[in-house]
Amino acid sequence: MNDIVKLTTRNKTSLQDRALVALLQGEVVVVAAEHGYLYICDAFNQVAVNRLHLLRGDAPGTAAQVLIGKVSALGGLAKDFDSDWQAIASAFWPGLVTMQLAPQPALHWDLGDGRELAEFAVRIPKRNFLGTLLTRSGPLAAASASMVGHRPTLDINFIQALPTEIGLIVDEGILPEGPASTVLRRSAIGAGGGIEVLREGAISFLELQAVLPSISLHKP
Repeated sequence: MNDIVKLTTRNKTSLQDRALVALLQGEVVVVAAEHGYLYICDAFNQVAVNRLHLLRGDAPGTAAQVLIGKVSALGGLAKDFDSDWQAIASAFWPGLVTMQLAPQPALHWDLGDGRELAEFAVRIPKRNFLGTLLTRSGPLAAASASMVGHRPTLDINFIQALPTEIGLIVDEGILPEGPASTVLRRSAIGAGGGIEVLREGAISFLELQAVLPSISLHKP
């Protein structure tokens, strides 16, 4: 059965310790991001990732997002993280910018897509508890703690997972509504240059263009 624990200034470190233990044991944990609660698990534990997708009712082939705690983690994850991506990361991470990057060929993970997709989505969230946890845990698979097609869950009381399906729930109260992340990708996956805005969200095209003048808007 899961534990629902209210985050306080006094229990932050001990609660992170509990979350780390749950993640290492292959459990799915619920934590707050900027504008919604997330399911998170060890990105390299396929059983845990599969459980995350089952909790949401994801269609087969759906890939989870990856969360990291520091940019240096991308050295072992992505093969195309170059100076253009670094400029964007320096300006907007932690925050609501998601990069779709080409994975390193030797990665032993399956985010739910059967390792068939040529890119994965990654960002560093701007949330104190989650951000610190990520610096200790390493890469985590993540998805909104809501059913497919539903709005982000802002209140811990509306998470629909059964008590036996979650290892730990970290309660940070009712979260503020807010925009989705801005999603960026290469116009040619794995190639240099050609970064484009696939979805404009919290960070505008103009803000991105001020940092990377060569960036463009995706044309369907």
